[in-house]
Amino acid sequence: MGKLLTDEQIAGFHANGFVTRIPVLTPAEVAELVARTEAFEAERPQDVSWAFDIKCNLLLDWVYELGRHERLLDAVEDLIGPDILMTNGVYRNKNPGSAVDYGWHQDSARIQVDPTFVICYVALSPATSENGCLRAIPGTQDRVRPFSLTEGPGQRKRLVARVIDVDESQAVDLVLEPGEAAIFHSNLVHGSAPNLSQSRRMALLYDYTPAAARQNVGRGSGQLVRGVDHWNHFGHEPVPEPGLTEGNVLRRREILGTYHENVLMGPRLPGETVTFPDRPY
Repeated sequence: MGKLLTDEQIAGFHANGFVTRIPVLTPAEVAELVARTEAFEAERPQDVSWAFDIKCNLLLDWVYELGRHERLLDAVEDLIGPDILMTNGVYRNKNPGSAVDYGWHQDSARIQVDPTFVICYVALSPATSENGCLRAIPGTQDRVRPFSLTEGPGQRKRLVARVIDVDESQAVDLVLEPGEAAIFHSNLVHGSAPNLSQSRRMALLYDYTPAAARQNVGRGSGQLVRGVDHWNHFGHEPVPEPGLTEGNVLRRREILGTYHENVLMGPRLPGETVTFPDRPY
C-alpha cells in the first residue's frame, strides 16, 4: 500500500502504463481553480494563448500551488519515489466544438529520461468521450515507438512526435470527474480527440520527474516540490510570484532559453532557433 494508491493501482500502472480516477481535489478546490482560470481569461484575454502554455507553473502561482498539492504528490511518490521535480505545468482546455486533435504520441519520444517521468492530468471539468478526454493504449509504455515529426496543433513551429502505427481498437478512454486525476507513464501512447460536445473540457497537466533522473540529450529543469535533489542533473527553477508579473515572465523566458533541450521542446536541431510561446509585446 502506497501513501495514496493501493497495491492494485500501483501494479496496474506498471502493467498498463496508467492509473486513473484518483480523487485529488474537493469540489471547493475545483471551483476556486475554475474561478481563477476564468477570471484571468476575462481580464487578460490577449495573454491566454502563451501564458497557459509551456511551464505556466513558472508564470501563475495557482498553477504552481496545485502542482504541489499533497494528495497529488502522494500519488506521484507512490509511482516514482520521494524526490520529485515538477518539470512542467500546462493548461489543456478545449472549448465546445474545438477541432484540436492531439494525435497518438509518447511524451518521451524525442528525449528519453531515466528513471522515467510521469504525466498527471487533473480534471477541472468532466472529461468525457464526447468532449475530448485522454485516450490511451494500455501496455505501450514498454518502449519508444517509431514516430514522425509534425507541427503541434495550436503550437506553431513546435515539432511534436506522432506514433506511426497505432492499433486504435485497443484504446481506452480515461473518463474523469472534476477533481479526479489520471497519471500515466511518459512512454504511454496516448492522445485526445476534438471536443464534439457543447461543454468545455478544462484540465491542468503536470510532468513529474525523479530528481535522480537523467536526460539522454541536453539538460532539463524543474521545481523541487518534494524531497531532496542530491544529483543536480536538472536545472532548478524559481517559485513564481503571485500573478502574471514581469519578473515571472522574464524568469520563465530565461529558463526556457537556457534549458531548451527538454522533453517539451525536444533536441535542438542543426541551425534551429529556439522558440516557445512567449509574451508577444
